Amino acid sequence: MSQPATGSELSEVDRLFATLDGVRISNELGEWSSRIQGIYADGPYVWVQLSHDDEEAQSVVLRLPRQTMVGDIIRALETVRFDEDSSSVVRVQLRG
Repeated sequence: MSQPATGSELSEVDRLFATLDGVRISNELGEWSSRIQGIYADGPYVWVQLSHDDEEAQSVVLRLPRQTMVGDIIRALETVRFDEDSSSVVRVQLRG
């Protein structure tokens, strides 16, 4: 059972949801829109599960250090290649 989010975690989760849900991602394979399935703040990381358009079977989990900038997240999403049979975890690294 997970513990309830604190006020700072809740605002962080809300910010990520508002920023990432429905964002359009473009790469050489085309364009897709992200759909947030869940966000979980845990220690130094925030875990974000999102799907490709409305295809819940095509999803990815992002492991984000708490200080990750939105531009870094978008760049990481541009590298995601969805496979119909699997989900993957993408570790987003901080630049610097």
